[in-house]
Amino acid sequence: MKANLIMLVVCGLSLGLCMATVFCLKAWRLRVERRSPLHGRQIGHVPGQQLIKRQVEAGDGMLLSGVVMYLSAPMMLLAWALVRLPPDRLRLDGTMWMFVVGAIVVFAWGAYDFAKQLRRAQTASDGLLAERVTGMQLNRLVADGCVVLHDLPAENFNIDHIVIGPRAVYAVETKSFRRPKGQGDAAVHRVTFDGKALHFTDFINTAAIEQAARQAKWLKRQLQESPGIDVPVVPALALPGWYIDKTEAGKTSEVVVFTPMGKGADFLARGQERITPEQRRMIAQALAVRYPSL
Repeated sequence: MKANLIMLVVCGLSLGLCMATVFCLKAWRLRVERRSPLHGRQIGHVPGQQLIKRQVEAGDGMLLSGVVMYLSAPMMLLAWALVRLPPDRLRLDGTMWMFVVGAIVVFAWGAYDFAKQLRRAQTASDGLLAERVTGMQLNRLVADGCVVLHDLPAENFNIDHIVIGPRAVYAVETKSFRRPKGQGDAAVHRVTFDGKALHFTDFINTAAIEQAARQAKWLKRQLQESPGIDVPVVPALALPGWYIDKTEAGKTSEVVVFTPMGKGADFLARGQERITPEQRRMIAQALAVRYPSL
């Protein structure tokens, strides 16, 4: 009887601590965390969006089922061992405290890793939404004669979007920077670009500008290796959900920073024609070989 009670208490304590940890982490992040720039906006679905959601839910269910299968034998073995253990051995001695400390350490590591993975999942979710919104807006440019590619595999990285327009080829990097709470304050929704850095209300970022420029240079080299293709490649940075203010240096910068919302991406399809429709198709074919085979 005593062994059964210990088993129930230990399982209940572990489950209770797990639930309390998850609840506290989510409550804390909800209270202090920055908001996605697309928070509260209505976003259309891409083809198969509901199937993607169901696939993720099925994957989570499979993971939970796998954990249950993995722990079934150890849990039953533990229950069997507790029943067989003499009652006089079930006391708080030095050995038991060692296992208690071990359980606390393992639980603390699990809680830390859970918090880290939760942050990674939220960052990936923000990035996916931002890329989806940008991609949907860029796809409209096809009607203006542009060729649009998405998520092009490169060398240990990927280019989020490539727009092959009449004036140039644009290597578009999409970023989703979270903004502080305070939706009534319009200032927190704005970012200033000075040609070298993005100046938000409470932080400065230069890495995104450098990344966009670096990826455009790679794309330029890649196209030059294809015979008959020597076209201008422009680095671009899309910030969906942000209002962008540009200084004079920002307006003439090598990297074009824009919001794809509304008509913010229309400039990609404008300008004097330097790339003919035939050349655009050639460029698209030269890049398409980098996509993996199914």
